[in-house]
Amino acid sequence: MAAAPRRAYQDAIMSLRLRVVVAIAVLLLTGSIVGTALAGWQANQVLREELAAALAGGRQTVEGAYGSLARSDDADRDLGRLIGAFDGERHLTATLLDGQGRVVRVSHPRPARAAPAWFAGLFRPQVEPLSLPVPAPARGRILLSPVATNDVAAIWAEFIDLAAVLSLSLVAGSGLVWLTVGQALRPLSDFSAAFLRIGSGDYSAEVREAGPLELVRLGRGVNDMAGRLAAMQARTQRLEEQLRTLQDEERADLARDLHDEIGPHLFAVNVDAAMARRLIAEGRAAEAQKPVAAIQESVAHMQRLVRDILARLRPTELIELGLKAAIEELVGFWSARHPGVLFDVTVPEDEALSMADEVRETLYRVIQEALNNAVRHGRPGRVEIEVASKGGEVTARVSDNGAPTGKPDGTGFGLRGMRERVAAAGGWLIIRRGEGGGGWTVTAHLSAFPGERADEAHAA
Repeated sequence: MAAAPRRAYQDAIMSLRLRVVVAIAVLLLTGSIVGTALAGWQANQVLREELAAALAGGRQTVEGAYGSLARSDDADRDLGRLIGAFDGERHLTATLLDGQGRVVRVSHPRPARAAPAWFAGLFRPQVEPLSLPVPAPARGRILLSPVATNDVAAIWAEFIDLAAVLSLSLVAGSGLVWLTVGQALRPLSDFSAAFLRIGSGDYSAEVREAGPLELVRLGRGVNDMAGRLAAMQARTQRLEEQLRTLQDEERADLARDLHDEIGPHLFAVNVDAAMARRLIAEGRAAEAQKPVAAIQESVAHMQRLVRDILARLRPTELIELGLKAAIEELVGFWSARHPGVLFDVTVPEDEALSMADEVRETLYRVIQEALNNAVRHGRPGRVEIEVASKGGEVTARVSDNGAPTGKPDGTGFGLRGMRERVAAAGGWLIIRRGEGGGGWTVTAHLSAFPGERADEAHAA
């Protein structure tokens, strides 16, 4: 894998990995904040209830002391002792005020380490102080004030512990997610390398089928895709080789026909033309008519040969007149060159053969190749050609009684070309020895209307 694509892929993986970790970290942090806020709200409610309960308890204490104050021989002393009874109280502060509102004595609450001001400001329970007038003969009042300092300090200590635990959990969880996601996404580097190799035409690339189930399935799919592409590439190369070989064979056939058929007639035309010119120059015009007639006959023969060659290259009868006429023209070509071979042709009229154009072309090419192989290599005495249509399927069969030459498995270029052509049309080809072990029988089976067109034909 090139450096630039590798870096781009690593950046993408890092970005995906980082985004997953950040998303989970944000989720954890949001949950921690919401949970902490909810816990703080509940602590504030509990603190308010505790302060209210402490005020209620202090009120009962003060009112109980007021009941015995009328029998006291020193009310001021007993009031001072009452205030002292609140020393060390966690939730209350008791203040003794005289008749003019001056502070006489204040209790000392339990000492505690105060929480930060910003944190203490979050806890402000709505609990009002209680003012309890002192009964006669004494004068003044006792003020009971709620004190939240100790509880807020305790909450602050718990908050510090909770924040430490949540922070540690967040860091540990993010680290675990980072490692887990990185391990899970590691096979993607193999996928990236494989895709780059496949994109450059190297279909031997494979990836390890490891990691999560989804990535294992993806890896299996990548390997299957690479294998199929490799098979398609090999098949394409074989087809290209076959095409080049067939083209060479076709060129050789054309060269041989031109040399063996056209060449002698051109030579004869040249000789006859020279003779006619000499006779005319000598004033023997009547005698020149014979070589001129020979020239006309040779030209007509060459015209027929050229027409036959063109028909082999592109059967115009197949397009203009139909499959039967094209096959008969093909048989006529070989019959003229091998008069000792008996050709038995059974082809229905085109009106009875309903099929797609590409199927018609494939049938003709299969018959053309099979007939060519039979006549040129088998030296048969009889060749049978049959085309039939039944139930939406078209069958073409060419059999001969010649010598069983060639490869029985059909690995020759011509036979392989027929197989590939029939397979491309959605059919299959059967090649076997003829009856009695002589010659060959080539049978092609094709659907008259491959694919959707077959459905349309049946619907019609």
